[in-house]
Parts: sequence; structure tokens; C-alpha cells
Amino acid sequence: MREDPCRRFAYGITIENTNLRLWLSNRAFLAVTEPINFLSDFDNVISLFYLFGSITDVGLGWDPTIERISIQDETHYRFSLHHKDRLMTFTTIRPIATYGADSMVGRGTRVYEARDDDTGKTVAL
Repeated sequence: MREDPCRRFAYGITIENTNLRLWLSNRAFLAVTEPINFLSDFDNVISLFYLFGSITDVGLGWDPTIERISIQDETHYRFSLHHKDRLMTFTTIRPIATYGADSMVGRGTRVYEARDDDTGKTVAL
């Protein structure tokens, strides 16, 4: 989540010996399950992987209002915002400040110089 502004939250799975844990991280908290033995509790492990295989991208933590795009071999982002029944899109030009996203728990603030795709004006986003 620190590296990718397209993420709202992330799941993780760790396995240590025969213990499996599920992790959930978002900007408000980090949660971890009690360990389960994946060798003896394989019905739940199969269910877990089945659920992860059938969940949508939004359910996996991807923000549908942000699109990663490539312009001249550089990564930029297109933000789609609804304002007064109007869809506005902005494409980032360069990051101004991303240090707020370094913390695992916190606001995750990023500021970009961006271009309004409708007017061509440069704005801070």
C-alpha cells in the first residue's frame, strides 16, 4: 500500500511451519487471525483460497477510481472524481509529496501535480 496509490487495503497470508495466518492491512489498522494448522484444517484453507480466487478486484482492495497508466515509459495515475453529478478526471504529472504514505497505519497522504483532462489546467491533487 505504501508503493501503490491504487490500493485501499491489502490481504496477506503467512505460513510458518504448519501455521497459516491471514492478515488485513488498511490505513486505519492492521489485523491478524489466530493461526490455523493448514495440514489438519485443510477444509478451511481450501475455502479461503477459493474465496480469494472468486473475489472482485475491488474486494481485493483495488480502488476503482484510480487507474495506473504509462506515458512515455513512466508510470502516472488517472483519478476519476464525481463532483455535482459530473465525472472529472485528472492525470498526474509528477508527485509533489508522498512521504505521508510511508506509514503502515495513517492517512497515507499523497499530493500530485496533475492535469485536468477536460480543461488541460494544472492543479494540485
